[in-house]
Amino acid sequence: MLSESTIAEFLEQLGSSQPVPGGGGAAALSGAQAASLVTMVARLTAGKAAFAAIEGRIREIIVEGDRRRQELIQAIDQDAAAFEAVIQAYALPHTTAEEKAVRAASLQPALKGATESPLNIARHCVALVGLAAELAESSNPQTISDAGTAAVLAEAALSGAVLQARINLKAIKDTQYVEHSRGEIALLLMVAHDSRTRAMAAVENRLES
Repeated sequence: MLSESTIAEFLEQLGSSQPVPGGGGAAALSGAQAASLVTMVARLTAGKAAFAAIEGRIREIIVEGDRRRQELIQAIDQDAAAFEAVIQAYALPHTTAEEKAVRAASLQPALKGATESPLNIARHCVALVGLAAELAESSNPQTISDAGTAAVLAEAALSGAVLQARINLKAIKDTQYVEHSRGEIALLLMVAHDSRTRAMAAVENRLES
């Protein structure tokens, strides 16, 4: 499983001529790193008297960040499996009318799966940008640079995941699904941008104060 590879092994596979892992796996890994930074910042804030007023919320962020990190790690393998299904569908014979029908019946669900996989990654990442922004505004000032890094890394991961979803949408014939997905993508990008802007404003303000 890709998620059980060492960092060096994963990066070597990512840089090879093999199509898996690809952008989706890279986005999931980047998102998981952002989640780890979020929980690090939260843990370095928790239990300190100066932040007693937000202790409950900080504990909630730790739980959510840990959960999203684990789900993003799992998404590395899920994304690879989804893309493999697309490859296998494209490899089916398509000479006769019957073969073409079987191939189309396999390909369309596979393409949707390969779209949902990166969209799932993006959904986790948009939440992480928001958590990073929240921490940038209120966490231990010694961790402000880490909160900012979490925000920009999560937004970058989201943007990469969205690209993986969009390329699959081009070949999906279900127009209702395509329109719904494009609408969600636009919303994810907007929310992530706003949260990252908020995070970096807090970071800059606290770095200069």
